Amino acid sequence: MPPTILFFAGAFADPSCFDAISKKFQEAGCPTVYAYVPSLDPSDPSSVTASKDAEEARTRYLLPLLDEGKEVVVFVHSYGGVVGGAAAAGLSKSARSAEGKPGGVVGLLYLVGVMTKEGESLLQAVGGAYPPFIKQNYPRQGVAVIDPVMPTLYADADPTLASTLEAAMIPHALSAFETPSSTPAWAEPEFDGRRAFIRTIDDQTNPLFLQDMWLDKSRVRWETVDMKTSHCPFISYPDETARIAVELMKRWT
Repeated sequence: MPPTILFFAGAFADPSCFDAISKKFQEAGCPTVYAYVPSLDPSDPSSVTASKDAEEARTRYLLPLLDEGKEVVVFVHSYGGVVGGAAAAGLSKSARSAEGKPGGVVGLLYLVGVMTKEGESLLQAVGGAYPPFIKQNYPRQGVAVIDPVMPTLYADADPTLASTLEAAMIPHALSAFETPSSTPAWAEPEFDGRRAFIRTIDDQTNPLFLQDMWLDKSRVRWETVDMKTSHCPFISYPDETARIAVELMKRWT
């Protein structure tokens, strides 16, 4: 039976950003679920952290799927790597089986997903300073948005989508980027042979040198696939992104 795909969106984005690619997975027989995080446009930005995002995702979305006996692929994009990586810790199929529990995470698929080690923040993982396109404390204190939207996130998307994509920008709590992450699942040997990273070669948000730095510092083996795209190929090239992802997942199930 095909695995369930649990999507973790990047910052500033509602998980509905995956609608086009999610449909492709469903056509391939894979059910899909979206994980929502408290740090996306919170009423009190100071109350959220990266680890709280991960714990919420683990408790509300991932564990219920596993307890139903489902095999799950954790699919993360950008900041979603911080959340999804930590949410899946200790929940591999082999670890769950050893504990006599049903279901399990059968693979980790990082689409330019940020990798943070235990105790490291996203801000530290990108070099310790915000890039100029992060508009801090806007539209209110404690949150941020990306500006400009199109060249930063969607440089290769259909220009006619610009107004829709710009309107979809959601403020995100800065505290999610500045607080330490929990232990990531990708560090576990149970995921050897079950980790894949899709590099986005023309990425203006998380440039290629950052992606390579994360892969190197992880000290574990990843299967890597390159896409010559900007930051969000699930918007600009949903068919190709889905095809690559499905091919990678076939090796895990």
